Amino acid sequence: MGLFSKNSGNNSNKLTDQTSDDFTSVIIDTQNIADEIKNIATSHNLELKNLSFRVLKVTTTYKTHKGEEFKDLKEEDKGIFNDNNFLLNPDLKIRQHYKVEIFKKSDISTDEIIPDIVLSGNKSLTKIVATIKKSFDVKYFSKLEQRIVEEINTKKVLSNILVGIRDENMHKEVKKIVSSIRVKNFLETDHVFIVCQGLDKVSAIDDKLILHYKNKIKTKDRLDRVDYSRRGFILAVSKGETIIEYIKPQSGIPGKNCQGRFLSVKEPSSSNQTDINYTENIIKKEDDSKILYIANKNGYVNFENGAYDIQDKMEIESVDFKSTGSIETDLNADVKINIKESDIFKDAVGPGMSVETSELHVEGNIASGASIKARIVEIKGQTHKTATIEAENVKIAVHRGSASGKEIEIGRLEGGSVSGENIHIKSVIGGEIVGKNIYIEELTSNALVNASNLIDIKKLKGNNNKLAIDPTATKQYSQKIDSIKNEISKLTILIKPTPKILEAKKRIIEKNKSVIEDIKNKIIELKNDGKNPPISLLGKIKEYQKMVNDYNQILRDFKEKKQKISDLTDELQSAQDQIFSAKIINHGVWKEYNEIKFKLIYPPVEITYNTRENEIIREITLQKIENEKFEIKRSGEYS
Repeated sequence: MGLFSKNSGNNSNKLTDQTSDDFTSVIIDTQNIADEIKNIATSHNLELKNLSFRVLKVTTTYKTHKGEEFKDLKEEDKGIFNDNNFLLNPDLKIRQHYKVEIFKKSDISTDEIIPDIVLSGNKSLTKIVATIKKSFDVKYFSKLEQRIVEEINTKKVLSNILVGIRDENMHKEVKKIVSSIRVKNFLETDHVFIVCQGLDKVSAIDDKLILHYKNKIKTKDRLDRVDYSRRGFILAVSKGETIIEYIKPQSGIPGKNCQGRFLSVKEPSSSNQTDINYTENIIKKEDDSKILYIANKNGYVNFENGAYDIQDKMEIESVDFKSTGSIETDLNADVKINIKESDIFKDAVGPGMSVETSELHVEGNIASGASIKARIVEIKGQTHKTATIEAENVKIAVHRGSASGKEIEIGRLEGGSVSGENIHIKSVIGGEIVGKNIYIEELTSNALVNASNLIDIKKLKGNNNKLAIDPTATKQYSQKIDSIKNEISKLTILIKPTPKILEAKKRIIEKNKSVIEDIKNKIIELKNDGKNPPISLLGKIKEYQKMVNDYNQILRDFKEKKQKISDLTDELQSAQDQIFSAKIINHGVWKEYNEIKFKLIYPPVEITYNTRENEIIREITLQKIENEKFEIKRSGEYS
């Protein structure tokens, strides 16, 4: 440890015998300032917290090869550390010696206040950031820039951060801050900037094999509970979708932090390399970092005989918890599934199972709680009363559950429910049918049939059936009607208080009209006399004009909303008028105790007719006889 007198500046290996009262300052050359301050505090009976220091000079030495002697860094050569390749030399070693002045904090001039400065860094210390705190006490003085840089370097030294290396940004930012203080004579906000920028290491990337198609398995239900029936028996993919990805091993890039420490990286692992065989239904794409295996058609991934393939047809015996679990594919993946189980005493789709695919053909029965969703569904057996079927095109032999779609064909409906656009049923033995056009070959008893356009019955064999024409029968049309009604209701509520508001504003405007005319005349008179009208008079004119403008704006808005209500009412009326072209047709004779009903939506009115035994009515329609009065028209002929 070498100590220097502040006055002489000569080397001395002996501590001066001083007390805390007569200690002024000491200049030393060291590599470890923390230990030096501690020793000086002890030898001079000073508390460590009462001492500080400033960096007077930094000497940097370095070497680039093992066994080489350290050499001094010249000022003009500092730029070599800005060369990343030079800096990333693993054999590069950097040392710094500091010439510092240690002094008592109480000796710092109170006239030279600098803002508080805090240094922080990221975990690897490749980026060191200074935060200069806002201060209303700091004032500009000639050496402010120098003092701020000294304080930052002081904190760097205490943290073993290299001084004077890769710190160009620090000097630029300090200049900006000092310029701001010089103009405003205070620092109004915190300033954060980089004071040393090293080189972050880039970690090596281990190789990885990702089976993307398997990651599509959804093992949880809507309530976020694990559904053990979802085991990914079929893994559907779409054309152009990446099904497998191999990430190649990639070497990392070492770094260097702001302490001069080399940040090494490990070699990448190559433990997942494997040959992947595939058919023409899969395309391979490769670049420097990865290999992609991409589906060349819609379907599902099949691994057979050591090769991956995309197939679109599958035959299985049954769907149950034990053998397959639920089957869920993308509706647009064009996967066609045939379930072959046809034994009437067994289930082709087991209890609680769900099947979702593009096209499904089932030879047998659908069990309780089963759910099917597809574009095309054909069930040659029967459905349980708790089973649900949803598809664009549905065909079922015997239906007891719930089915919805666009085009629906059912052999026999036994108490189940059906909802769709065009529905064809051979035999109805109870149940509920809702659709646009409903065709029934044989209707027995206890059925609820609601159509928006047509109910066509070939033969009626029973009674207690309720047949209704209802424009809102179909879901899409019902949602449209509800939307129009809701909008009419909202607009009606919005404009309800408007007439009173307009009336109140109109009274005020009329009341002040003569006064404003007098003010206008007064202003004209003053201007003719070459005088400037008082601001108060001009203000009253502007206030009155604003009142008139507000009134006009509210009136325009009121009229627009009333017109919107009128347009929506017309739209609702137009939708309702379709009921007059709807009809119920019976090609045979009627039985008694069957109810015919027409439901109007605006206003909500129901017109009912009960049929009589052996009555021959081919078509039943609704007609308007006068305003808001309607009657059911019965015709023995086809229109």
